[in-house]
Amino acid sequence: MRKNTDWTAAAEQAMALLYPRRCPFCNTLLDDTAPDGAFCPDCASEETRLAHLPPRLPETEHVLYALQGAMAAYYYEGIVREAILLCKNGGHPWHARELADRMAVRIWGAEASNVPGKRPRNELFVQMPLYHCIVPVPPHRPWPGVPGLALQLARRLGTLFQIPVLEALEVVPHATVQKSLTREERLQNAKKAYRCRPKVDLSGKRVLLVDDIITTGATASACALLLLQAGAVDVTAAAIAAKEDLPKEKRIPTEKYR
Repeated sequence: MRKNTDWTAAAEQAMALLYPRRCPFCNTLLDDTAPDGAFCPDCASEETRLAHLPPRLPETEHVLYALQGAMAAYYYEGIVREAILLCKNGGHPWHARELADRMAVRIWGAEASNVPGKRPRNELFVQMPLYHCIVPVPPHRPWPGVPGLALQLARRLGTLFQIPVLEALEVVPHATVQKSLTREERLQNAKKAYRCRPKVDLSGKRVLLVDDIITTGATASACALLLLQAGAVDVTAAAIAAKEDLPKEKRIPTEKYR
């Protein structure tokens, strides 16, 4: 297993030479000056400003029933918001890898690489897995031929932490999209918008539920309930970003988005 993983990592580094990695926030080519080997120097201050510290989400601002807990790497603002929207709209799907790497560093304390194209590492996570599998939240309106952003994130995190990815959930046909709904409407709609795929059995498993954004928490909670009903012993949600008010110390007089 370890040998195969090492070969895959070596192949990724070789591909990075042919197709250099880019900053997920502004699409600039990365070189040896890239902080953590993951984003450009020009975006460094904003990356730090928008980091969600600590990554655990407060229950006072989100609906987290059925969840063991929920975490996010960033606040859904500025360059982070733009990066997610580009990936969701099929514009820059390759940036899902960089964003998942930042999740690994910001949420679970993985050791960032100082070389673009090299994986962050968390040996403790691999030796003592926190979760048995990763389940992505399925998109309501996937782009043809492009995996949903949550699935891309889940696959990358599965590679980093050597955990299987299970596409256990699916969207109920003709379900209402959450984006257009109020907080209360989201809570009610999410409970009927998803379902487990046939014959899904998660008996005894600790599950990491992955999504791109956690807004109210209604979607993550509804999906977690389904996974618990399928046998999971607990479900923890993780996302690139959470939609919350920025703390006062992270606000600037005039937000300048790229």
